[in-house]
This record gives sequence, structure tokens and C-alpha cells, in this order.
Amino acid sequence: MATKLEDRPYGVVPPNFNLQRRMGGPLKPLDEKQIDNVAAALEDLASEMGDWIKTDLNRLTAARNAFLDNKQSLECIDNLHRAAHDLKGLGQTYGFPIVSAIADTLCKSIQQTLEKGSVPEDLVNAHVDALRAVVNLNLRDADSGPGVELLRGLGRLVEKKTA
Repeated sequence: MATKLEDRPYGVVPPNFNLQRRMGGPLKPLDEKQIDNVAAALEDLASEMGDWIKTDLNRLTAARNAFLDNKQSLECIDNLHRAAHDLKGLGQTYGFPIVSAIADTLCKSIQQTLEKGSVPEDLVNAHVDALRAVVNLNLRDADSGPGVELLRGLGRLVEKKTA
């Protein structure tokens, strides 16, 4: 007989292994052929990823514009944060590590400044414009070249606005 959640130490729920049993045990690691197939599939998709990142960037720009129209709207701020968070997660996948880095900075700065009361317009604009620039100029690397200076500049702006 199962015990109630309240009766378990610290409310810990033991994992359910039914799916694992149905699959014949734990998942097995991919072999080299499977890894090569995945890599080849990603290469086939690479040409489409440029369009995908631009679509996500357009969504971020639209969220920024809605935020500028109504800076006090928590819904607009949430949509802006969500769009930036999506780019943060997908930038690396799209082959733009710098997009992930800039979007990460934007996400963190939105959270930090919102806790203090409001999100500064210039902080949002700087990040969105930087993201548009790196995508349009096809800058990908966050560890060398102009991307490093761009990230440093954004970092100084974030420090100034969140201090």
C-alpha cells in the first residue's frame, strides 16, 4: 500500500520506472553511426536555421515594440522575457553562440531591473539592437572578434542599470 505524500520524509516522491521497464531497461547510449546520422540531419537543416533565427528575432523585436508602447504592462515584459529566453536557448543551436550570450544578458537584466521596479528602455533597446546586428552581420563567435567588445559593452550597461 502506497503511503501518502505527507507521510513520506521531506515529501519525496519515488520515481516511477514503468516506462523504463516497458522499453527494456535504461536507454542505451547512441553509437557512432547514430551520432553521424544526427549530425548529417543538422547539417541539412543548417540552411533553414538562418530563417528560423530571423523569425525568432522578429518575435523579439515585436515584443520590444509592444514593451515600448506600454512599459508598465507585466504581460509585455513577460512576452519580451520569453522571446529573449527562447533566443538564449536556440542561439547555440542555430550556430550563433553570441546570440545565446546576448539574450542571456537580456533575460538576467530584465529580471534584475524588474525586481527594482521597472525595466529601462535603453537597456532593452541596446540588447535587441545588438541581437539584430549580430544576426544581420552574421557574427557568430562570442569568444573573439567584435562579439567580445559588444558583450563587454552590454555588460557595462547592465552593471550601470542594475547597480
